Amino acid sequence: MAETAYSHELRILTCGKCLAPIDATVDGGSVTCGYCGAVSQVARRDESADLAAARDAAQSAMSESERHARLRDQDRQPAPVPERVASLLLGDHLDPGKVAQAEAAWRDAIGQLTIATSFPVAARFFHLTVLLAPFIEERRRRAILETAVEVLPDDGHRHVLRCMLAREAARAKDFAAAEAWLAPVNPKPMDLAMDTAYRFAAATLASAGGDYARVVELLGFEPDDIPLANREEIACGVLRIDALDHLGKHHLAVAEMTGWVDRWGVERVRPLIAGHLPLRLCEGVLPEVEARVELTNLRSSIAALEKRREGLKPSNSWWMSMVSLYAGWAGFAAAMLGFIWTVVVVDLFEKDPLFGLHAEVLCRFVAADGVGPYHSVGWNVVETINGVPTTVRESTIFCSDQGGRVAAASAEELSAAAAEGAAWLEPYRIVADDGLIALTLAVMLFCLFMIPVARSIVAERRSRAARRTSFDADLGRARAREAELKSKL
Repeated sequence: MAETAYSHELRILTCGKCLAPIDATVDGGSVTCGYCGAVSQVARRDESADLAAARDAAQSAMSESERHARLRDQDRQPAPVPERVASLLLGDHLDPGKVAQAEAAWRDAIGQLTIATSFPVAARFFHLTVLLAPFIEERRRRAILETAVEVLPDDGHRHVLRCMLAREAARAKDFAAAEAWLAPVNPKPMDLAMDTAYRFAAATLASAGGDYARVVELLGFEPDDIPLANREEIACGVLRIDALDHLGKHHLAVAEMTGWVDRWGVERVRPLIAGHLPLRLCEGVLPEVEARVELTNLRSSIAALEKRREGLKPSNSWWMSMVSLYAGWAGFAAAMLGFIWTVVVVDLFEKDPLFGLHAEVLCRFVAADGVGPYHSVGWNVVETINGVPTTVRESTIFCSDQGGRVAAASAEELSAAAAEGAAWLEPYRIVADDGLIALTLAVMLFCLFMIPVARSIVAERRSRAARRTSFDADLGRARAREAELKSKL
């Protein structure tokens, strides 16, 4: 197949001056940077010592049970990250907002390594390389990984970085390059980070080649079968779930992925799977899990919509309670206002309530030709009370007549006629005067008050009906989507 950016036959390093990617040869020699023009002297690539160490490690007599036990002990107490590197982390990975800061620290570290090699600097440089790799473009990523492999003296650091190169080559389907990068790697390390790096790379290679049995052999059937370093645990889990699905364990794959989605949400799980691109993993799992989660949420939404919709259903009890409540307040207000208005307006100021409307209505019932306005008439009567002659003030209220005789009479004439009980005036007398006026005024006010109340109740009823219609539409769409999802599962 054609060469990829991770082909083992290529050699891509960083310029010693500007740190841009430069093309070198396996045999080494003089290399000119195409960016800054600086000339670098590159030694021959020599992997012989690591290849020999890997062959020896493969022949280790230690049992896998003992090795796993030691690795699991390390899993309980993860190795610390250098303090200056830890400040750049978000969880176990580089904070995306601190990539530039990490690049500057990487430049400082490689500059320090060219002066003197010390383990603290080398460790810092190694961790920065691992953290930065996912955030930079492919050619630079290859350059910093291979450069770090060649400058770092620690075999554990080189092991992890070669595994990363193998992993990237496997994703690019460059299987020969992936095998070549893994060749100098210890397949049975005693260090958890090294063991995880190897399993991750080998499982990626197996997955890319369709060897799913090899994937579960490396990573296990269950999440806790194999101790893994925290940073790569989820990425390895994606490979394992995808392999389970291809091996016919679809229900196990769906169950585990559902647990992830329940814990972190779909929006966080998708990038975890996309991190393996261009490999397309879990294509038979994630869509089903998303559909199941959506279906669960949809059913909850449907139940909530149905409950709210039922609460908007107009019932006789609701209608009667609304009418009774508003009518009670309106009746009380009308009675109080009718009484006060009659006393103040009719008796004291001798004016018609409701600007004459009340008189026009009531007077038509008092007399056939009765009209407004009212006439409040008073006169004196001498009565004997306990044997003593006493002057008593009496009053009543008359309507006007259509002929205008009542309106034309003076106050004195009306008082005299009322006192005498004149036949022409009596038909226009309001029986119970103030009481009848107050009662009928209260009735009229009650009717007036009930108009906006009735409109409010009708408007509320219509609003409920409109909202119910809207809920019906939402329910219809939700149930259609529910049926669609069910058909897919």
